[in-house]
Amino acid sequence: DLVLFVILPPLLWTAGLESSYVALRQNIKPIAILAVGLPLATTVAVGFVAYHVVPELTLPAALVLGAIVAPPDAVSAMAIGRRLGLPRRMMTLLGGESLLNDATALTVYKVALAAAIGAAQSWGHAAGVFALAVVGGVVVGTAIGWAIVAVRDWLDDDLSESAIGLIAPFVIYLLAEEVHGSGVLAVVVAALISGRRSTEAGYATRLQDYAVWRSVQLLLESLAFLLIGLQLPQVLRELGGVPPRVVVLSSAAVFATVLAVRIVWLFASAALLRMPGRNGGAPRRPPAAQTFVVAWAGMRGVVSLAAAFGVPLTTMSGAPFPGRPYVVFLTFVVVVGTLLLHGLT
Repeated sequence: DLVLFVILPPLLWTAGLESSYVALRQNIKPIAILAVGLPLATTVAVGFVAYHVVPELTLPAALVLGAIVAPPDAVSAMAIGRRLGLPRRMMTLLGGESLLNDATALTVYKVALAAAIGAAQSWGHAAGVFALAVVGGVVVGTAIGWAIVAVRDWLDDDLSESAIGLIAPFVIYLLAEEVHGSGVLAVVVAALISGRRSTEAGYATRLQDYAVWRSVQLLLESLAFLLIGLQLPQVLRELGGVPPRVVVLSSAAVFATVLAVRIVWLFASAALLRMPGRNGGAPRRPPAAQTFVVAWAGMRGVVSLAAAFGVPLTTMSGAPFPGRPYVVFLTFVVVVGTLLLHGLT
């Protein structure tokens, strides 16, 4: 509850506020390929590999792991893009992907988690849960997003507007979950709507919002890393009886799958990732070098750590969650491994 209701909503809210609704709409096709198709492909591929290399994992639990490590970290990807001087359109692609793939991956995570703990009776029921989560999240996010815009316009008070922005992600997430929608998707949609209006706010409001949310983001990201770090020793103790060969093999297999799926997906779909030409010109295919940079900018971060920490200790029957120590440990391996690998390169 701490992770899902306290840490994730404000992190998703800040990412949505910093995104451009107009740029996302103009590049919706390539962003959808990366933000919807790629997380789903990563979830299935990692889940399949983990299910076969980790005996303790059931198929739903392996898919939980796949959904956890599917979304790349927005901050790291954008930092690499700026450092390499990528064109604005490629930066838009990275930013849009980083925002929306969190919603995709965490919605799939919710469904897989329900199946793993016994809350979903069948895969058909799981598909229904997914559809309800998507529709409910979009409806709640749209309704509350426009309500927030209307209230903030009516208030015309800097301090009150910032206060509403602070509580908004928590209220939106809670209401969406109450109607069995995706709280993640609701927060992202509402943040996009609210962020679109932010340019019309007064300068004092914008300065306050920027300073406050940057501080909140830093604190919550640090808290997520701290929590997973505190849990890691216990996870390692629970893995103490596992042969080192199994641990090394499973870590290498999952890590390699995460990297390979993104690279293969980007180059396989490069023909579809056409960006609008300059000054309204015909869409053009991105150069191979830019495609590779986007493919390589797949570091995992705080969202994956927070989701791993949110995996329950037991199922609804009271039995231990199948392979939970593996889920947390392999998530840590993927996050640290991708950050180190991309930092060195």
